[in-house]
Amino acid sequence: MKLSLLAALTLLSPVLGYRILAIFPVPSKSHNHMGQGIVGALLKAGHEVTWATPFPKKEAQKGLTYIDVSETQRFIQNVDPLKVQQLNIAEMLEFGRNISVAAAVNKGVQEALMGKYDAVVTEVFFSDLQAGFAAVLQVPWIVLSGTVVHSGVEALVADIGSAALVPAMASDYPLPMTLWQRMANAAMIGMMTAGRFEKLYHEIFDPIAEKKGIVLPPYSKAIYNISILLSNSHPSLAPAISVPPNVVYIAGYHIDDHHSPLPKDLQELMDNSKNGVIYFSMGSVVKGSAFPEQTRKDLIRILGALPCTVLWKFEEPIQGLPKNVHIRAWMPQPAILAHPNLKLFITHGGLLSTLEAIQAGVPLLAVPVFGDQPGNAVRAERAGYALAVPFAPDMGDKLKVALDKMLSDNRYYNKAKELSRLFNNRPLPPSKLIAHYVELAIETKGALHLRSPTYHYAWYERYMLDQLAVVMATIYVAVKLVKYGVNKVLGKSKKEKVKKN
Repeated sequence: MKLSLLAALTLLSPVLGYRILAIFPVPSKSHNHMGQGIVGALLKAGHEVTWATPFPKKEAQKGLTYIDVSETQRFIQNVDPLKVQQLNIAEMLEFGRNISVAAAVNKGVQEALMGKYDAVVTEVFFSDLQAGFAAVLQVPWIVLSGTVVHSGVEALVADIGSAALVPAMASDYPLPMTLWQRMANAAMIGMMTAGRFEKLYHEIFDPIAEKKGIVLPPYSKAIYNISILLSNSHPSLAPAISVPPNVVYIAGYHIDDHHSPLPKDLQELMDNSKNGVIYFSMGSVVKGSAFPEQTRKDLIRILGALPCTVLWKFEEPIQGLPKNVHIRAWMPQPAILAHPNLKLFITHGGLLSTLEAIQAGVPLLAVPVFGDQPGNAVRAERAGYALAVPFAPDMGDKLKVALDKMLSDNRYYNKAKELSRLFNNRPLPPSKLIAHYVELAIETKGALHLRSPTYHYAWYERYMLDQLAVVMATIYVAVKLVKYGVNKVLGKSKKEKVKKN
């Protein structure tokens, strides 16, 4: 009887699911879309999710509870694409710090941290502070990296072996890098991984730990206590890096297996565009309305002269548009990219847009602005399915040259189709991996068997400097002993000679 009851409970437990806290506070629609992909996969697997997001929905959904952290949106309001290009690493780290702190002190998040969960999922974004969420809940910590795999991601779970070999996330260096490029690359990586938040970690999470009657682990251990790192990357996108088994590639997980059909008017427009369609979108952060007036006029002139239809995601009405240019404040991007008449995607080079284009096999004309966009654009150009034009007020002429080149040369389209076949050739959809590895982390109490042993050792032990010190000391002592012995023998020999004389 007891065995039968145990078997029944074993069968029942996966249905009941786990309670998971997901914290995605970055106030960007694209980052929220990444969070939605993680949350959706967990809900689909039958788990209960509490999701801290700047964009909570009003509609109720089974198994989902929202925590409103919309106060983080104040850090990104009225983004000027020209100013955001000039942000340096220190300013990006400050940006990440502000968002992390705002989320951590949010009333709803603080209340959730007093509850019980089976795991925490967060996004890494220029801050180590999110380590405190899993530390005070004493549960496995699953981290999402929204960029391709790079040295900063590698440093979270293992020693940085790629600093001398692989360009940093925001770098446009080629492979292989020269000596000076490798030196600059190492300096960039050092600056990106230098941001530490130990004081804030204790200020925010010590009081919570005290209320719960637990001891907060040291900051130096908490920030590396990552059970699973879900990477929005794929070998077709970036140079290979040696990472431990707890790094799981899930690029494209946010893309629905069956996206919604196009609205009727767009479907008819694209179906009837015999000369093809160009889709133009600068993502959710950089608004088209923020373009300088002259830049906007240049773009309208260039796009209006094309023989094909242009769909332009633009937030405001524009008077006197050419007949072939159609604007919408919102565009169903995956469905547009999947249409057979689409010839080219003009994009800011954000990773989600890049992944959606690769999945659909669409070439890119990238106009990168900030963050990982320049690096994504350069990698796409080197891979042969894109051209890149830097964002600037006078970019119109360069954009026209790139457009003409890509529309008259099939190699970009053919390369995009080739990469699409490679990208889509996987044993199962990447979204299926999310619930599997979250469950694995919970059931094995941290997936210790998948982790690198790197952070069991001090930095000097990882680089074998202690061993080198022992070897050098041994050699030193041996040389001293040999010298001492030789001097003894020679000294004795001299004494004997003196006696004889």
